[in-house]
Amino acid sequence: MRPSVVPDSTTGRSAAGSFAGDVKYYLTQTPRQLPSRYLYDALGSALFEAICELPWYGITRAEGRLLASRGREILARVDPLSTLIELGPGSGEKLATLIKSGAGESHHRSVDLSASLIRRRAASPARR
Repeated sequence: MRPSVVPDSTTGRSAAGSFAGDVKYYLTQTPRQLPSRYLYDALGSALFEAICELPWYGITRAEGRLLASRGREILARVDPLSTLIELGPGSGEKLATLIKSGAGESHHRSVDLSASLIRRRAASPARR
């Protein structure tokens, strides 16, 4: 798989040119595919968050229960912890649950593809 094409002001490639190049490349692959970063806009992120709350989608709630009941035990296995990173945190609830379990004075970082979620989390009172 080739690395993602990222718009870069030093190369002169526009975001539209990068997108077009990625579409052309990835849709010729077998199986056809597109980089997931193109599917994470504000609407897509909100839709996924809503799906996670549906009664029949229990994965997110199960993860939350696991972290709430076993968070301290999980953190004890990686202690001393200096930086806690969550990939694809969405709303950030799971990371918050783990932090409450005793992450102490560690640094916390969230890495997500959704720019709208990153902005929303950065602006939330819990992150200040």
